[in-house]
Amino acid sequence: MYRRKPKLLAALLVILLVLPAFYRPVLGAEIQANQNPPLEEIARKIEIIARTKQIPSVILKAIAYAETGWRQFDKNGNVVTNASGSRPSLGIMQITSYNPNDTALVNKLKYDIDFNIAYGADLLNAKWEAVPKIGDGDRNKLENWYFALWAYNSWSTANNPNNAAARGRVAYQDKIIKIAATEYYKGLVTPVQITPIPRELLPAGTLPKKSQTWNTPEPFTLGDLRVGVGGDPSRGDGQEVTSSGKIGTVTRIAGENRIDTVNKIALAGWPHGAETVIITRADAFPDALAGVPLAKQYNAPILITDPNELDQSVIDVLNKLKPLKAIILGGETAVSPEVENKLAEVLYWTDDIVRIAGQDRFETAVLIVKDFPKETSVALATGMDFPDALSLATAAAGAGIPLLLTAPDELPDLTRSAIQELLPRDVYIVGGEKAVSEAIVEEVAQITGVPSTNIVRFYGNNRYETSVKIAEAFCPDATELYLASGENFSDPLAAGALAAMNNSCLLLTAPQGFAIGSPQEDYLRSFPSSTNVTIIGGKNSIPDNTVDQVKYLLNQI
Repeated sequence: MYRRKPKLLAALLVILLVLPAFYRPVLGAEIQANQNPPLEEIARKIEIIARTKQIPSVILKAIAYAETGWRQFDKNGNVVTNASGSRPSLGIMQITSYNPNDTALVNKLKYDIDFNIAYGADLLNAKWEAVPKIGDGDRNKLENWYFALWAYNSWSTANNPNNAAARGRVAYQDKIIKIAATEYYKGLVTPVQITPIPRELLPAGTLPKKSQTWNTPEPFTLGDLRVGVGGDPSRGDGQEVTSSGKIGTVTRIAGENRIDTVNKIALAGWPHGAETVIITRADAFPDALAGVPLAKQYNAPILITDPNELDQSVIDVLNKLKPLKAIILGGETAVSPEVENKLAEVLYWTDDIVRIAGQDRFETAVLIVKDFPKETSVALATGMDFPDALSLATAAAGAGIPLLLTAPDELPDLTRSAIQELLPRDVYIVGGEKAVSEAIVEEVAQITGVPSTNIVRFYGNNRYETSVKIAEAFCPDATELYLASGENFSDPLAAGALAAMNNSCLLLTAPQGFAIGSPQEDYLRSFPSSTNVTIIGGKNSIPDNTVDQVKYLLNQI
């Protein structure tokens, strides 16, 4: 029995190796493996990928419909394929140009619908480059894709319309044009008329040559790219153009790790130096939660460091910022005396180094609030987690509102006293009743005398929806937005300081991006294409497909 175990183990390994790797869709809500996404989601996937690849989406949609009817899998959960030959066509775009011995590639083509669409788009772009140019080569003129469509199926005389007609067939590219002219999926596509190259201009029995001039057939139709001017014919949308004609930018700030990312945020936001910097620990959030409004007060970047050692990269940033004041958030366990001593050594040009530290996170927030004026407003968040607190802290900071922390079911004595001393006219609370109980809300109303109409609670089904509700209330007309992961605290902490300085808001994003019809999508759609967006964090936090979603929702691609 013991001698047979290696054989059994080997057999199990073989089984595991040959099992297909199932890939989770990345442009929207999760679905069960080997099941087609809803048609609405597929439409959006194709639109995003098409615009990213600089292909009018009506073209890519029509190809996907002609090939598979927008299906990656059949009714039995198997990949849609033409099984003839050693290299069968695979998936929604019916890919045939691939190495059948590359198992990883084959599996991605089979089980990752986004990858399959993008792969097909890349193949179409390769055909565009290989075939004769039509007209001025404007990719937004749908008629200019005639030869590329021809080649996507086969750059052969079989798709010459003259040869096809003689055999009673319709050439592939003409089939695509006919599909585009129909509302093949009601509500998801709008019929678009594309003028083909007249058959009589094409050489019978051979292929068009690059040496010949091929004019764009007229009338021509514009697609949904920014290369030309026009609407989105595949959706029936008009293309929004700002009065200035300016298209905003989407940029990413990311470092090799959380400390490096925060350093880059500081240098990007304060390129000419900062009079004050705030420093807190890199490995825990409690003391830092109320730091964003303080950063706004001092127009200061937030830096993070190891509790027991001032990171060399932070020292380098301090030497560039040349601050005259440094504020340490947290006690000696959060930021050790050794770090404070090193800080004093690095900032030899000033002795203005102070520490704000309470016995716990609640008292630290109370001590921070002492720097704020009275009779304005106050924000209140749970001190037990960071997402809600940082979303509200950023928005509140932009309005000069301090943030206090509470336990879910009990208002700490020091927090109660601080609220009473502030004499607020308005109170903003973040999170549902599990985060901040209704009993606490009632207590706040009682001790402040603030009417219920002036106590506003922001909450959604999750941290991401909550962040949108806050942004909608505080930043309805922002000209720039900041997006950070909702899975770690350091990126939104430092990004919050930068966003507050620019009177903007912070949106938290999930790794898989935004679901179709989500509040995040609706909020982003409300902004003009001139809006600038800063993505905080690397591709592991916010992948490129989420960035593409943002550009798409802002009508920037």
